Amino acid sequence: MKIRKISIISILIITVLIISVLKFISKNQNLEQVSDQSEKSELKLTNPLIAEPGMSDPHMLVVDNVCYVFTGHDIGFGINDWVMPDWRIYKSTDLQTWEHVGTISPEDNYMGKGNTSCWAGDIVERNGKYYWYFSNHHDNAGVMVADKPEGPYKDALGKPLVDSFDPTIFVDDDNTPYIIYGRTNYKIARLKESMIELDEEPKTIVINKTTYFPDMDKNSLHKRNGIYYLSCSGYYATSKNLYGPYETQGLVGEGWGLETPYAHGDFFVWKDNWYHVWCHYKDRKIDRIRDCFIAPVIYGPNGEMKDDLSELNATLSKEPNSESEKVVSVTK
Repeated sequence: MKIRKISIISILIITVLIISVLKFISKNQNLEQVSDQSEKSELKLTNPLIAEPGMSDPHMLVVDNVCYVFTGHDIGFGINDWVMPDWRIYKSTDLQTWEHVGTISPEDNYMGKGNTSCWAGDIVERNGKYYWYFSNHHDNAGVMVADKPEGPYKDALGKPLVDSFDPTIFVDDDNTPYIIYGRTNYKIARLKESMIELDEEPKTIVINKTTYFPDMDKNSLHKRNGIYYLSCSGYYATSKNLYGPYETQGLVGEGWGLETPYAHGDFFVWKDNWYHVWCHYKDRKIDRIRDCFIAPVIYGPNGEMKDDLSELNATLSKEPNSESEKVVSVTK
C-alpha cells in the first residue's frame, strides 16, 4: 500500500512537471512568434511616405506585392478648413519609394468639377475591377470603378451609395464584401456582388467602451486569426463576430498623432507582414495639412496589437507637435 501511494504521488508530480514544461514551451513559442514577426518586419520604411505635405486619409491596396496607397490631397495651407480638390494614388514595390501614378477627380463623379470636399475613401479589387469608395464631405459616400489600380475611375452610380461618409470596405474569409461607414455610431452592411448596391439594411456596430474610444469617423476594419479589429485613429476594439459587439482594447501606440482622434489610417498585409499607415496633422492650429506615416504591426499571443514605432522614432528626431490635436472634433 505504501509503495502504491508513493507511485501515485510520483505520477502526479511527473504529470504536473510535464504540464508546466508544456506551458513554458507554448508561452515561449508565442513570444518567439511575436519576436519573429518583428524581425521579419525590419526594413527601411519611408517616413513620411512622400516629402510633399498634404497626404491624408490613406487606404492601401496590395496587388501582387505592389502597394497602392489611395489618399486625400490637402492644399489649404494657412486655412482653418479642409481644402481637398482630388484624391491621389501612389505606388511602391518596397515601402520605401513612392511614385504618384494617378489622380481621381470629383469632376468624374456626382460631386462635380471644382469640388474641394474630397474626403476619405477606400479601395478594393473585385472580379478584375477596382472600386473606389469616396466621401463627399460628411454628407454621403459614392463609388467609382476602374479597370486598373491607377485608373482612370468613373462614377459607377451617378449618385450616393450611402448617406454618410468615411467608407471602409472589408472582404471576409468567405469572400463576402461589406461596407462600414459613418461617425459616432458606425454602420455596416453587406454588399451585393456588383459592389455598387447594398445587400441588406445597414446595422449599427455595437462597441462596448470599457476604455477610451473616439466618437469619430475614420474607421478601419481588418481580420487576423479569427479576430476582427475595428479601429478609429490609434484606438482599436476587437470581436469574434463581424457585426460585434466589439470590446475596446486601447491604443496601438503613442506619439505621431496616434493618441489623438484624427489619425485616419489602414492596416494591411505585405509579404506576410502586417503594417499600419495613417495620417498626422503638421499643425492643426494653423491649417489642415497632413502627412502619412507607416509602421510595422506586432501581434501578441492573445491578439494584442501594437505598432513598432522604434524606427520611426529613431529616424525622425523631432516628433511632430500633437498638442494642437488634443481637442476632440465632430468632423475630420
